[in-house]
Amino acid sequence: MPDTLTFLALIPGCGEDPATGRALMDLARRLAGRHGGETHAVLAGPAATREAALASAAAVGVDRAWFIPTPPDVSQTQQYVDVYAAALRPGGPAALPPRALMLVAAHPGNEAFAGALAARLDAAPLGRCTDLEFDAHGTLHARRGAYGNRLRITLTCEGAAIAAVRPPAGQAAAPTSARQTITHILDNLPAPRPAQPLTRLPRDEAHAGLDGARVVVAGGRGLDGDTAFPLLYGIADRLGGAVGASLPAVDAGWAPVTRQVGISGKYVAPDIYLAIGISGTPQHLAGIDPHTRIVAINKDADANIFNVAEAGAVAEWQSLLPALLDALDNTRGA
Repeated sequence: MPDTLTFLALIPGCGEDPATGRALMDLARRLAGRHGGETHAVLAGPAATREAALASAAAVGVDRAWFIPTPPDVSQTQQYVDVYAAALRPGGPAALPPRALMLVAAHPGNEAFAGALAARLDAAPLGRCTDLEFDAHGTLHARRGAYGNRLRITLTCEGAAIAAVRPPAGQAAAPTSARQTITHILDNLPAPRPAQPLTRLPRDEAHAGLDGARVVVAGGRGLDGDTAFPLLYGIADRLGGAVGASLPAVDAGWAPVTRQVGISGKYVAPDIYLAIGISGTPQHLAGIDPHTRIVAINKDADANIFNVAEAGAVAEWQSLLPALLDALDNTRGA
């Protein structure tokens, strides 16, 4: 019936992480059960993964499952957008219902896929959401974080939308009622665009990258030049961490853009974030996980960074950083 809510689990590259795909379908089924809707799954992957993918959909208890066999060279976001847009477009074999909420598992590749697909299907892109609810009028209320999860916002929309979600870990629960999953094989879709040629480049620096670092030593405009950054790298090396930088430090050429932390740079979630010469603008803090412990060093006692830091020192970096390096060396030698 046209007014029925439809929850679609979209799983590109379905053979790469079967457990996450199953958890996403289970989440879609739970949402459908809560709101009296239907559960659909659209899975894409190599032909060899078809049986396992459809069996997983049936085990979860989705109402309909479509499998899109992809050529061996399909692995890039824009290629998956092509095949899903062809399947879900109006008049397509799995045409998107008027009231549909599409779900993808939250990670950067899928979130880029979701945004591009939303543009192709004229659906509302909701980003990474923590909670999804429909009210009595059928309006979707999607809650998500902003500014590094320091702010909670609620988006409302009607019609088709797509959200990235983090499926709950663990074994998917068995469906409460026996459902016969209707399956479809979509093997006659237009071929996606060719893959973009990619060239792997060697790292242009020997120091550890920001991704996954448990300690980040970051420098900002207050360092007044690039002479401090060798000291930051020395401190980071001794702590087993990585060096970060604020946008002004990157713009000044003191650090490469790969080191930038903030709303226009990287999002980091270390245990400790040592902020040196960083004022603490909202744009920079948006790149730091709210559960990270911030330690600040700044010569300006009124700098905003001290409002969010657990510990700090009002000091000139020229005197404090060499002393910190000496202390770390003495600790290691003891």
